[in-house]
Amino acid sequence: MNKKILNTILFVVIIISVTGCSKNTNVSEEQLNNINDKIIAYFSSDNVEYNNLSFNYVDTINKKVVVGLLDNSKEEQEKFKKQVVDSEYIVFIEGGKLINNSN
Repeated sequence: MNKKILNTILFVVIIISVTGCSKNTNVSEEQLNNINDKIIAYFSSDNVEYNNLSFNYVDTINKKVVVGLLDNSKEEQEKFKKQVVDSEYIVFIEGGKLINNSN
């Protein structure tokens, strides 16, 4: 009996690791663009008191809005969500400081 249970658990773990357990989203490209536009509008406004953004863009293949943060800690992610926009379709990654090479 124990061997059967262990084999079943092992089988389930293998299936999940091979196929993944991410949910299939039905978000449209328009919805993603709207989220990204909110980010752009926020940072285009005057008197923005947030200096941790490196970049943002729409990833249409993975159906996400990618936000690059200079400090990609959980605290900074929550601060971004509270101040800018909160969406389940945003994914945060570590971003670098932008350098202007035009002289």
